[in-house]
Amino acid sequence: MTAISDYFRTALLIDDRVEPDFEPSGQPDGSSGKPNDVHEEDLSDEPQPGLEAPPDDDQTPVHPSSLVSAFLAENIVCSILQPSEDEEKLVAKARAWSQITDLLILDWLLFGDDAKTVDMIKTIAESNEGRLNAIVVFTGASSLSNVVERLKVDAGFEESGYFVLRRDSTVVLVFGKPGITLTDGEDSRTTDYADLPVRICEDIEMLFQGLMPEFAFSGINAIRESAPRVLAALSADLDPGALTHRALLPNPDDAALQFIRLMSSNLEQALHDSQATDVWNIDAACDPLKQAMASGDPKALAARLRRSPKPNADLQKLSDDELARTAIASGLSSIGLGDSAITEAVDDLTVAFGDAANSKESLAILMSACDFSPVPPRLELGTVLRDGDGNYWVCIQPLCDSVRLKEPRAFPLLPIIVNTAKPEAMIRSPDGDAIGIGFDWSFFKLAMPMFEPTGKVVAAQQDKSGWIFTDADQNPYRAVTRLRPEIAARAAHGLASAASRAGVDAPEWLRRLA
Repeated sequence: MTAISDYFRTALLIDDRVEPDFEPSGQPDGSSGKPNDVHEEDLSDEPQPGLEAPPDDDQTPVHPSSLVSAFLAENIVCSILQPSEDEEKLVAKARAWSQITDLLILDWLLFGDDAKTVDMIKTIAESNEGRLNAIVVFTGASSLSNVVERLKVDAGFEESGYFVLRRDSTVVLVFGKPGITLTDGEDSRTTDYADLPVRICEDIEMLFQGLMPEFAFSGINAIRESAPRVLAALSADLDPGALTHRALLPNPDDAALQFIRLMSSNLEQALHDSQATDVWNIDAACDPLKQAMASGDPKALAARLRRSPKPNADLQKLSDDELARTAIASGLSSIGLGDSAITEAVDDLTVAFGDAANSKESLAILMSACDFSPVPPRLELGTVLRDGDGNYWVCIQPLCDSVRLKEPRAFPLLPIIVNTAKPEAMIRSPDGDAIGIGFDWSFFKLAMPMFEPTGKVVAAQQDKSGWIFTDADQNPYRAVTRLRPEIAARAAHGLASAASRAGVDAPEWLRRLA
């Protein structure tokens, strides 16, 4: 089991047909309470009055004991919900449940209709955008292809594999319940209860294979497993000391941010202690490296490496593909390139990975900035804005001057240079374009608009275009992103360095020579 499979620990199945494993004896209606697998049938030729023939499709019930046992065998706790036909707000509830469970498993035809299932899946994909949503359709319908087509046409999904669909960060896997006969040779997608959890994990591993997903899943698992230790360390025994510390601070509310950093430090230590970083060693990187370079051309990089004086005879004998992969896995410096040669090799390295420009830009953006959460962003150090004229700014107000506001306050905004030749960082514009940015540390270009606080901070308001800050003169500033703390600190320190320049009288010929 890989870290990707190990991530899934909870599941919820929603099905309108749940067949109990047994009925208790002594029923109030006088029935005998025999086990479900014992049926007394009326074998007369005449149908009993009042009975209707069941629909032909998706009448296969779920057996809770078998299903729960199968998931427990794979360390997944599975709950089962049988909604009533008049269940209100089932779609909204399913969206909420998808946020608290790792796997959401849905019957396709709820009470003979697929409309509610499609609405649930579509709502989850649209409302939970930007977070991983794993959904399984587990159905007794006779055609799984019809399920796939319905989700493609009416819910905006695309096929990523054999009965595997994806829309942004939402994935849907389609399986047939055990014992049904499928059309068009789809029987390979029917599965016994015992095999269902494993097959779900196999599909998800296929979908998320790669170094970065493996690293991310490993890290999340390590944090989750460290939670009991963090909870034990941050016990109520610390309350007197924490409250004493808080009371002694000039601004007691500062303790909250300090304790967040304390908790983050414990979680960071858990990541260091885990095996999450092993994914980046040379052996682990080999297969993903081949896949990442499948569409590239390593010839230029290999030729550059061979011109270097350091590669030994064994490396010289390798093919272009093997030499390039060896150099990338080991690092270009270890293969003999100096710092200037490595800089010159950037374009060759890019070509070796083929069409990977978007990947490099996305990583640069991820390392430079972070998106806003659903919570309204605050105007503080690192908040990037775009004014009505299209100019970009970064707030360099110290954090301690951005809170506990009782009256309007001026916020220093540093001009951002977009698409500069040597960017300090990279962000994504409101239009979705990747743009390299630099900072203009000229004091005379600094802006100092006034903002009215709401709740002791300056918080953005949301409109149809996004999050908006409005200054005292009613000028709108759109919140674009939030720079990583170290990038924001660099912007502020650059301005401080510019302020330290001292003008002196010196001989002009000496100044120009300098």
